[in-house]
Amino acid sequence: MSKMFPFISKTWNPIGGECSHRCVGCWASALAERHKWSKYQGKPRVDEKQINRRFKKGDFVFVQDMTDLFAEDVPREVILRVMEQIAKSPEALFLLLTKNSKRYFDFLCELPDNCVLGVTIESDLINPLNGNAPHRQERMFWMLLTRFIIDLKWEQDGLAAKGYKKPHIFVSIEPILDFNLDEFAYFLIHWLKPGAVAVGYDNYGNGFPEPPLAKTMQLIDRLESMGVKVYRKTLREAQN
Repeated sequence: MSKMFPFISKTWNPIGGECSHRCVGCWASALAERHKWSKYQGKPRVDEKQINRRFKKGDFVFVQDMTDLFAEDVPREVILRVMEQIAKSPEALFLLLTKNSKRYFDFLCELPDNCVLGVTIESDLINPLNGNAPHRQERMFWMLLTRFIIDLKWEQDGLAAKGYKKPHIFVSIEPILDFNLDEFAYFLIHWLKPGAVAVGYDNYGNGFPEPPLAKTMQLIDRLESMGVKVYRKTLREAQN
């Protein structure tokens, strides 16, 4: 599968089944359908051939790039098995990425400290391109609440003094859709405070409502000026 982000060294898909989000323009579901991969059909389940894979120091692993590990129909026990396996490779880093950030809140006590908590937020505006995934403002709310609880837990439990690392927050703004510049930038910089952000336009000609390139560059400039690491992906003039 694609590495998708430049900092990723490996991908790992420890569960099978169809993604229930059915997002408009999803490259992964289109790829699975085109090749008729049986692994990505049916209900979410553990892939016993992949679940016991181990990783070494220096690996940065994208977990489940073909479906959403935290979709509502993925059983809790399946997610827990993935978390348990991640904990067995403590010297590697693992990127989790979801459009259902509400479920992070349900696993805060089980998330290993070598996870980066990622969320896809293509815009701060509500539009009809979600498929079955939670709308973007809902993702923003739950990711912010997750961040707040993490900060509170680390402070109250003194976890930093005990040597625990606070999970990093990562935001994928891809494919970027038109947005409110001031509101979106303020939310990211002053509320969510991600360690890194990836920004990119659609690569598949879906005709999404895209922002002008100049506006996207303003967002990137604001993020970088406040110390947020920005990974530039496909940046081009809007095609709508």
